[in-house]
Amino acid sequence: MSRLFYLPTDGWFGDVMPFVQEGVCHLFYTHLDFDDEGVPDRSKRLKWGHLSTRDFVTFEEHATAIPAGGAEDPDLLAGAGSVIGPVDGRYYAFYVGIHPHAHERGEVEQVVLRATSTDLETWRKDPDFRLEADPRWYDRNAWRDPFVIPDGAGGWRMLLCAQENITPARRGGAVGLAVSQDLDHWEARPPVFSPGVTLAPECPEIFDLGGRSYLLFSTYSDRFAARYRMQESERWVAPAWDALDSNDLYAPTSVEFDGRRLLIGWLATRQGDRDRGKRQWGGDLVVHELVSRTDGTLGVRPAASRLAAFQKLEAVPCPQRGEWKVSSGGASGRGEPFAWARLANLDETPERSTLLHARIRLDMDAEESGIAIHAADDFTSAYLIRFEPARGRFVFDRRPHVIEVPFDADADRGYVSDPDFEIERPLAAGAEHEVTIMVEGSCISVYVDDVALTTRGYDLRGGSIAAYAASGGIEVISLRVAERTV
Repeated sequence: MSRLFYLPTDGWFGDVMPFVQEGVCHLFYTHLDFDDEGVPDRSKRLKWGHLSTRDFVTFEEHATAIPAGGAEDPDLLAGAGSVIGPVDGRYYAFYVGIHPHAHERGEVEQVVLRATSTDLETWRKDPDFRLEADPRWYDRNAWRDPFVIPDGAGGWRMLLCAQENITPARRGGAVGLAVSQDLDHWEARPPVFSPGVTLAPECPEIFDLGGRSYLLFSTYSDRFAARYRMQESERWVAPAWDALDSNDLYAPTSVEFDGRRLLIGWLATRQGDRDRGKRQWGGDLVVHELVSRTDGTLGVRPAASRLAAFQKLEAVPCPQRGEWKVSSGGASGRGEPFAWARLANLDETPERSTLLHARIRLDMDAEESGIAIHAADDFTSAYLIRFEPARGRFVFDRRPHVIEVPFDADADRGYVSDPDFEIERPLAAGAEHEVTIMVEGSCISVYVDDVALTTRGYDLRGGSIAAYAASGGIEVISLRVAERTV
C-alpha cells in the first residue's frame, strides 16, 4: 500500500498538473530532489515528475516527464503549467522555463515553453516554441504557470501568473492572459484579474462548479494561502473567507474526476522536521473534494475514495476526567472545571493512518471545548481543535505554549513570534458539527462540516484523539474510528 499523503521517495511533491484520461488521473508535478541543495552560481533544478491513480489511494510512479534543462537552457527549472489533449493525436504540456541567471546574458528569466507526447509517458521538448511576456502590460521576468483551456469558440486561452509594471511591485501581481487559435501562435492580452494585494497569484485556474465560474490562485507575499474568487457578471468577487485551507497548503489545482471536483495541492514540510521550523517548498500530496454551497461559496470535504480506504475499528470512548455518559458509538461529558475522554489511540509510527469521524454537539456556554490530537495521557500536551462558536471560527492550537523569558533559562516561549501557533478557520453557525480527522505521520487533515484545515504535527506523537470541555460540556453524538496500514 502507499501513503495517502503521497511523498516521492527521492524528493518533494510540488505544484501539480492533473490530467484525466480513460478513468486514470495523471498527476504531473514539479519535483525537487532531496539532495539538490543548489550553490550560489547554480540554482536548484526543477523537473516534472509523473504519478497516476484511479482512486487517490494507491499511486503508480512513472518516469520523469520533463527533465530540467542544462546551464544554458531556458528551463534550468522546469516549472508548473498544464497538460491538454489529445489534439490531432498529440498531448501538449505547457510549462514555464525559469533561469534565475538569464538576465546576466540579457534574456528574460521566465518564459513559457512546451513539450509534446503521443502517450503521456514519453515527452519531447519543442525547441521552436517560446512565449515571452508582452511588456505593454507585464513585467518580462514574471510570466509563469501557464494554464491552458478551450475558449468555447474553437480557440484557446492561457492564464498565467504575471506581474503588472506598477509601483509598488509587490502590489502588481495579476492573472495574465494570452489567446490562440492553433496552440502555436499566441497573442498576449490585458490581465483578467488584478487584485492589487499580491506580488504573484500563482498557479491560476478557472473552473466551473454548480453553475458558477471560479478563479483559483495561490499567494505568498501578502498571505501564504490557496485562495479563490467567484464570478459575478464581469467581476471576480472575494468571499468573506477566501482561503480554501490553512496556510500550510499551497499551489493546489483542481480536476473533475469520477463525477467530483477534486482539489490537489502540497502540504509544506518544515525545516528540521519540527513544528516551529520554517516552511519549505514542496512536501506531501493533499487531496480534497470541492463543493459549491447554496450561496455560491466553496466548501471542502474529504475525498470519498480515501475515506473508503480505512478499516473500521471498534470505538468505545474512554473517560479520563469529568462526568461522562458513554453509549454505543457516542459519549457526553461535562467538566467543572475540566473534562476529557479518549476517543481513539494514535499509533507512534508513521506506518499507520488513523481516521476519526464524529458528529458533535457543542455547549454554547462552555468556557472551551473541542477535539484534541496526539493528546498526552495527562493532557498536558496536544494539538487542539478548539471551537469558538461565538466568534464563528475553530482554531488549531499547539499546546503547550512556550516563550523565552530572561529569568528562566530553561523556558522557551518563542511561539510569540511564530505566525501560526494558532491557525483559524471559519465555523458554521449552530451547535452541531460534523468532524473528520485524518492523521498519517506528521500530516493532519481536519474537516469541520465542509471546511478544511491541513497542517503538520511533528513534535507530538502517539497519545490519542480526545474530546474535551472546560466549564461546560461536549457531546459526541456518533463516532467512527478506522485505521489503514501504509
